[in-house]
Formats: sequence, C-alpha cells, structure tokens
Amino acid sequence: MPYEKDNNDFELRFSRHILLDQLDVECIRKIQSSNVLLIGAGGLGCPAAQYLAASGVKTLRWVDPDTIDETNLPRQILFGPTNIGKKKVSVGRDYLKKMSPTLDVFSEPVKADAKNLPDWISAADIVLECSDNFQTKQLVNKLCVQIRRPLVVAAAIQWNGQLQVIDTILTQSACFACAFDPFEIIDDAACGAYGIFAPVVGTIGVLQANEALKILAGIEANVGKLVLFDGLKLDFNVIKVKKREDCSVCTNDSNS
Repeated sequence: MPYEKDNNDFELRFSRHILLDQLDVECIRKIQSSNVLLIGAGGLGCPAAQYLAASGVKTLRWVDPDTIDETNLPRQILFGPTNIGKKKVSVGRDYLKKMSPTLDVFSEPVKADAKNLPDWISAADIVLECSDNFQTKQLVNKLCVQIRRPLVVAAAIQWNGQLQVIDTILTQSACFACAFDPFEIIDDAACGAYGIFAPVVGTIGVLQANEALKILAGIEANVGKLVLFDGLKLDFNVIKVKKREDCSVCTNDSNS
C-alpha cells in the first residue's frame, strides 16, 4: 500500500490533510489510487507536479518534448544549472522519485497530439493542461469532453495568470471552448517575447494542483469559473463562464 509501512506511518504523513473537515482517510486513499496526466513541464507543470507527488498520487504521466535552458531556471523550480540541455520530464521524474519513492512517473518527452492523447486521457482520472500552446489546450479540452475526464487548464504571461476547472460530467460545466473560441486565432504569447514573473506562473501551477487534488479526493469541482490573477496588483477576479448553447465541443458532444 503506498506510503505506509504501517497505518501509523500513513496517518502521520498525511495528518495535516486528515485534520481538515473536508478530508478524511478515505479521501487520502482516493488520491493514493489516482492516475494523473500532466501536460507541460514548465512554470506551471513543475509546481503542480511537486504538490501532486507530495500529496500521494499513485501514477503521473508527464508529457513535454522540451529540453532545459538557462532562461527556464527562475520559474521552473525542479531544475538547476546542472540540468541544462537535458529533457525536462526526465529530470523532473528523477526529482519527484526522490520526493516520493513509491510514485510511478512515466516521462514522455514528446509533443502531446491527437495520436497519443486519447489513450493517455482514457487512462487518467484527471488531466492538468500546463502547456503554453492554445491549440494544444483546445485539443486536450475536446478529448476530455469526449472521454469524460475532468480537466484543470491554466496559462500565465507577464504578471497575469488564469485558471479554469472543467468537468463535463457535471451538466452545468462550461468547457474551455465555451470561454475561448477554438476557431479564434490567438497568439501563443511566449515568455521570451513578453516576459513572465516567475512567482505568478508558480502561483497558478500550485492552484492547478489544489483543484486537481480536491477532485481526486471526491470534493466537487469548482466549475463555471475563470479565475484571473494579477500578480502586480495582488488581485484575484472570478468570471462566471456559462455553458454556451452553440459550443462546438461540449454542447454537441454525443455523450451529453
């Protein structure tokens, strides 16, 4: 059984979680039996992966084709100077295994696409979309709607971050395409062109783990919201996102 030589070890490790009114031993067991798909090993994916691993998830499949460069180091907190030139998910896997030896980490140093995502999403209990590519987010959203998997999707640039929780098992849940038209041409604003304040993207990545762990523990998803964070003004805004009747993804989903 994960993380426990005996029951006392288990209860000690997760005692601060178990003390919360909304969590109990059964909730922690659910997290310990969970399979997570994490797409992106950058400023969002690194802190999200840390908290998922530390909180006891059973299996993490981590997808990112990129290698580490020096500009990544201020915000991609699992990497250091000795890792430059190495694959992000390979270095990240080794770091997480030291944190949590019983965690099964499958590192996939490839681009997430229409060929590999269906099987990976089907095998997961939840998906975290942490890439910096708008079309990838739309593809992941579409497949999560079709396969019926909850999704936590986020982005960050400059001083700003955003987060949306999607769970179309809940009929009132708007999907990512309800908030952002998949046919709209959107510039994938690269950090190298526009800049990014490291703690901002880290804050959003931690919130992704927060929402994912709640869902895995059996706490109802916070759907129907787009959370906006302004790191310069230290301000959170929440915009209600309604399910669009003309949404090309979730309204016409054959499984609805």
